[in-house]
Amino acid sequence: MTSTIHLIGGGPGALLATRRHIKQAIKAVGKKTAVVAYVGAASNDNAGFQKMLSALFVGSGARLEAVKLARKNASVATARRLLDGCDLVFMSGGDVEHGMRILDDRGVADDLRRLSAAGKPFIGISAGSIMTGRHWVRFPGDDDARAESFPCLGIAPVDMDAHSEADDWPELRTLVRLLAKKDADAVGYGVPSKACLRIDLDGARPKLTALGAPITRIGAKSGKPVERAPLAP
Repeated sequence: MTSTIHLIGGGPGALLATRRHIKQAIKAVGKKTAVVAYVGAASNDNAGFQKMLSALFVGSGARLEAVKLARKNASVATARRLLDGCDLVFMSGGDVEHGMRILDDRGVADDLRRLSAAGKPFIGISAGSIMTGRHWVRFPGDDDARAESFPCLGIAPVDMDAHSEADDWPELRTLVRLLAKKDADAVGYGVPSKACLRIDLDGARPKLTALGAPITRIGAKSGKPVERAPLAP
């Protein structure tokens, strides 16, 4: 089943670029008014954050429906109904680990995987992009020596970070180092603020396309992170 995923860097100073990437993703749906399920778990369903991100969709031909899951008494049945009925799923930014905890606790992570496998398109931005990928990294006790990876949705068959180009991708480098212990060919993608990583899933081999700006690629050599040729637009 064919599915398209847009993983947007987002971040400060990227408003116009982010709007352009979102508009392109919505246009690909092929509907005059596309219903977008807004999954705000990473921001704990923060209303102000949702209002800010919703402004990015103005003029795109999209109607947003909020999928609220943060509260313990949230209606999972309502969330599933919105997800099943939407034309596209939007994963908002925020905190990756917090967002994944909510999705797992509510049992919705598997629903999102099912929808992608059935061909539902996805957009992620910032932390939402990372969550859509395979893994992320945490630092127990803020101790770099105790860094560990944890699973994300795995809808996008990549490991990535977003809008950390100014710092030269320190968390992504740590993630690649950890993943390389089990997979010597591990690669991490750094999607800068104004870029988008488009992934077309059609068969066994996904097609990765850089939109808006080159995307950093970090591999591993002898267990240490090393730069690889970037993915060019």
